[in-house]
Amino acid sequence: MAGQRKDLGSLITAQDPAPPVAAARSARSAKPARPVAPEPLSPAADMTTRSWYMPEASADRLAALVDDVHFATRLPKHLIMGAVVNVIDRHRAEVEAEARSVGGQ
Repeated sequence: MAGQRKDLGSLITAQDPAPPVAAARSARSAKPARPVAPEPLSPAADMTTRSWYMPEASADRLAALVDDVHFATRLPKHLIMGAVVNVIDRHRAEVEAEARSVGGQ
């Protein structure tokens, strides 16, 4: 399983091509801020969620595959999902062909 960790690690090191979205400032945030202790760095600082509708069987299969990789590598699931996106990006033509065949095109 050590080979999987090395492979997965190389997958998650690729840069995300999407630029970060700037957060909008509210009227309240324009007030002078009180001094606070610095927050510890956390991997959740730049995390987000997205929602798509998908067939239940596909969602269940994705969850099971992520769980399998998680238990095989003991890496956090957010790193595994990042690796999944990188693999999809590298195999985009194959994903498009599969989607077209399922969609009847």
